[in-house]
Amino acid sequence: MTRSTIDLWLRAMNPLILPRGMAEAQRSARAMVVGLGIALVVSLVPTWWMFTSGWFETAMNDEYARMNLSSDQIATQRAVMKAMWPFMVGFGAIFSVLLYGVLAAVQWRMMTRVIPIIMLAMIAYSLVANVGMRLLGSMPTPELPLWILAVVWPASVVSTVIYVASLQGAMLLHRLRREP
Repeated sequence: MTRSTIDLWLRAMNPLILPRGMAEAQRSARAMVVGLGIALVVSLVPTWWMFTSGWFETAMNDEYARMNLSSDQIATQRAVMKAMWPFMVGFGAIFSVLLYGVLAAVQWRMMTRVIPIIMLAMIAYSLVANVGMRLLGSMPTPELPLWILAVVWPASVVSTVIYVASLQGAMLLHRLRREP
């Protein structure tokens, strides 16, 4: 890519700079694909860590203790979970890639307002739920390590900024398409 192309795309991802015409609005709306790509990669990191570090197993053991299961029932549950783990991780990753891939393809082709709105709503819900759980003291234990938070939070902020810019571009496109 040339420097001017990179500048055009960076401008399209900046929500402080409103698109000035059809081409800029289309580029801004399509920039959503970059935000979805960042969100996909970043969402796979904590999932991989939870299943490879023993976090999930610890959380399940805590749940078994709260359920007052017998040792035979716990052994059965552990065997079932151990058999299901590879499939859960694999299908979860495949589902995420397919979901984000379909959303990216639809956004690239249709440049709609709906996908940025949905993603911004999901981020808002996630933020409210996370803050609420921290305030109520009901976060699942153990918490994610600092290095994961240092990767996830900045990437989420960047994705949110791109979603806002994409929404602005899609809204301008919607207005331009409705004009005679």
